[in-house]
Amino acid sequence: MKKTTAVLMAVFLMLCSLPAGADAVLPAGPAPDEERVETPDGITFITAYSARGSRSEARHHYLEIEGFSVPDVFSQLKYKDFPFVFISRKYHWGDDGYVRAGELAVAESPVAAPEELLERGWYEGAERLAGTPENWIWGGWNGGSLFAAPEKLAEAARELKLPQLPRDGSPFQELIPPQPVEKEPGKSGGASREEALIALEEALKEKK
Repeated sequence: MKKTTAVLMAVFLMLCSLPAGADAVLPAGPAPDEERVETPDGITFITAYSARGSRSEARHHYLEIEGFSVPDVFSQLKYKDFPFVFISRKYHWGDDGYVRAGELAVAESPVAAPEELLERGWYEGAERLAGTPENWIWGGWNGGSLFAAPEKLAEAARELKLPQLPRDGSPFQELIPPQPVEKEPGKSGGASREEALIALEEALKEKK
């Protein structure tokens, strides 16, 4: 009991130290004040911020390739000669999302890509089949990989039911399961600190 109380107190202090207001909410996607950097290669680097300018500043990195958003489902990604990896934050501050990576080799196959797969715009596999368009993206996840045209990447991810990767990978977030919150008139969404503590206490009881 003493141990549980100590954990709850530590979490409460952590919650109290978080910035309040809109900046404390992790954006679901690029925000209106996002920073965009477009390259001649068809890549757009997008950075959104939480608690910008404070010690708790977090930077959320997104990608657009040839004008199409890359969904948060690939642990590794390669477009032409540009490799990326997806990272999760360990703390409330820092970086998350798609960032540039070092060398990433993708195997080539002499086997010709079937015409029906090229017409569909994507196919599963670890090797780039002969005849695959140069601008097709390779995306890898835990247990598989695919090649897809930029405009078909999100469609392929939905059809394969790829799980979304967490941008916040801190143990604290894993302890608190998502809680449905009913909005009241005049109030914004989001659980209160009291509700978060109750959820954490329930999670700790389940782990015993």
